[in-house]
Amino acid sequence: MECKRSYSEINEDDLSELVKLSKLRIEKFFKSSSGMKWNRIYEYKKPLCIALCQGSAMHYYDNKYGIKDFDIWFFYAFSKQHLPYRTIWNIDYINEKFGHNPDHQGYEGRKVDIIIRSIKNYINEDPIESIYEYFANEKTKSAIMLSKKAVVLLEPSRYLGKVIWYKGNRIK
Repeated sequence: MECKRSYSEINEDDLSELVKLSKLRIEKFFKSSSGMKWNRIYEYKKPLCIALCQGSAMHYYDNKYGIKDFDIWFFYAFSKQHLPYRTIWNIDYINEKFGHNPDHQGYEGRKVDIIIRSIKNYINEDPIESIYEYFANEKTKSAIMLSKKAVVLLEPSRYLGKVIWYKGNRIK
């Protein structure tokens, strides 16, 4: 099925599959020659949290926005030097119910953008408050852009599917 936006419901199985595939892609980066230097600074397997963000997160919450692609963000506690912030890794999420966006040539399914950020304003062991602090105190383009849409936690796994932010507001 080809359509710019899919209006299929995103369920927890989909979220689990998206985070699993995204973690494999990030692990591949950190083990590659260009990612090895970051291993000295960051323990890549220990992000503060992993989240579905932007339009697909809005769709998860309201089931109305539609899905052009999926945006998975890995948030790490800042440690000496920011992680590469301009890099976006992509994977092809092939799931029949979401179809294919014809604008994304070279993908059989929905494109998944994977982004990593190191954030200075964080609270150890509290990913939800860390995201709130990030939005409140870091006036970067990313923080501003993300705060306008939605955030759905994927990890820590106990928070899988928990919507914590929607259109500029905390969700409790």
